[in-house]
Amino acid sequence: MSESEKRTPISVYLTPKAAMILREYNAGSGYGSVSRTVEEIILAFDAVYKNMQTFNQFSVATAYKKLNNEDKAKFFITLSSLLLNIGNAISRLQPAIDSA
Repeated sequence: MSESEKRTPISVYLTPKAAMILREYNAGSGYGSVSRTVEEIILAFDAVYKNMQTFNQFSVATAYKKLNNEDKAKFFITLSSLLLNIGNAISRLQPAIDSA
């Protein structure tokens, strides 16, 4: 097992609401373990956070200038790329659908 694949044990205490939400995602994700679901949630959050930071920087850079059609197209492509990346990051995380 390579150094990057070694697991690090961490204890986490959750509020009842957070534990309930985690159980829903664990049941819906199809992963056999809660730790794998937690890992996916952390990785997805990191990807979404970094995408949002990048888009925010782009938005701030273009906020005060008048956008021509080319700039509007770049803005749209960046936004759609951001949404696609977020969709990919969270695609493996689905809460269980309660059929009650």
